[in-house]
Amino acid sequence: MQSVKTIALWGVLAPCFALVLSGAAFAQSSTPAEQAQTQQLNQNVTNANNAAVAQSDQANAEYQAQQQLYQQQLQQYRASRQNYEERSARYYAARDRYISAHARYHRGVWSSRYEHSIVVYKADLLGAPVETYNGRIVGHVEELALANGHVDALRVTLNHDRGDVWIESADLRFNADERVVKTDLDRHDLYEMAHENY
Repeated sequence: MQSVKTIALWGVLAPCFALVLSGAAFAQSSTPAEQAQTQQLNQNVTNANNAAVAQSDQANAEYQAQQQLYQQQLQQYRASRQNYEERSARYYAARDRYISAHARYHRGVWSSRYEHSIVVYKADLLGAPVETYNGRIVGHVEELALANGHVDALRVTLNHDRGDVWIESADLRFNADERVVKTDLDRHDLYEMAHENY
């Protein structure tokens, strides 16, 4: 019984051994040209693999560089945004202080001559003398602030080195005949305004 199993097993394994032996014989019997061709094919596969790895490394390096640039730009944006928000907060706080301070200044009563006159955009405003409502010259116009083509405010350089002050158009009138700018603000308040820090 044992010999029958052995013979049957040998009958199955014999063809496998024959294939292995014939492959070894073929490998030993290949020509130098076939061996060179096989070696070239192997080298081509190796080169292709190396190129794919290099390309992958390059793509990864480019991605990392893009990520780093993105992170830097994101940090710059966040810093810029924070700076903007801080400056906006300071501006609104200063504006509130300015409105509060500006409301307390004394204003004279316009004479009927100037009651309906307003300051409009005029080239001859620059350098024009500025008078208070009672006729006292307190300075001259140094700069114009325009809004929609009209004068929104004037920067006035006060006499006797008292500094500069911005006066809103609501507190100004322009006498085109005399080329004089009038303000309803008191000169002492103008001096105080010139030293305000907002």
